[in-house]
Amino acid sequence: MKMKHLFGLVGSAGAVALGCAAYSELAIRTTEYSLTTGKTDCPLTVTVLSDLHFSVFGKDNCRLVKTVRNTNPDVILLAGDFFDYHHGKTNTDRVVKTLKALCEVAPVYMTPGNHDKRYDVQTGDDFRKHAENSGVTVLDGEITDNEIKGQKVRLGGIFDHSVYLEDYGDRWKTSPVYEYLKEFEKSDGLKLLMMHRPNTFIYTNDKWDIDAVFCGHDHGGIWQIPLFGGVYAPEQGFLPEYYKGEHDLCGTKMFLSTGLEGYYIVPRLFNRVEILKITVK
Repeated sequence: MKMKHLFGLVGSAGAVALGCAAYSELAIRTTEYSLTTGKTDCPLTVTVLSDLHFSVFGKDNCRLVKTVRNTNPDVILLAGDFFDYHHGKTNTDRVVKTLKALCEVAPVYMTPGNHDKRYDVQTGDDFRKHAENSGVTVLDGEITDNEIKGQKVRLGGIFDHSVYLEDYGDRWKTSPVYEYLKEFEKSDGLKLLMMHRPNTFIYTNDKWDIDAVFCGHDHGGIWQIPLFGGVYAPEQGFLPEYYKGEHDLCGTKMFLSTGLEGYYIVPRLFNRVEILKITVK
């Protein structure tokens, strides 16, 4: 009888864990922040998505698109990993339909993540072509100056390679990423940057004249354990300091999204998928 009760407890605990994992991966949360820059005459709403991979939120991701529409965005920023090389081209049509639907909501800008880059290598396809044909402006080491609601806004995006702390030294200041950031900050308007991996802003102590950087990649630490936080983030390892939320790094605000997908075959736990809504003032 005791063994029967034990199996019952184990089964119940397993069912609860599966339920929590399913809720974490399917119930999209909108996390809201406010950013005060003193550079706008009226508030701008920036909605940020990252790490869609092969997630499905209704037919053609209709639930995701509806959640984004409900934020009433002035601009939508995609911080990488919308195409997924693990599944080849099997998911491409759905991603394209999702991008087209998002472009009907507001102007969409995207910077690539490591999976977008690997998608091209693995499939021989071109993620950028698909994105641009869907109406998305892709920024991969590029800068664009825009007027949004009458406000001067500089947008940028660059693929930050997987760089560890020991790799940042004297050569960092001659790297393409460093040179890009120096060029990007040469504007007196609002400056919003997409960078899929947060490494550059975590591992360097440089002070940048950039109002905000939007990142993904770390999937919210995959599992979030109460009182401990995120369990694992790529490059940072176990119990990472940076896995979600708003951070002030040498004067630059970094907004780190938990994204919209688990980590390979590992499900999320106590870590809901999310989009970000940032009100810029």
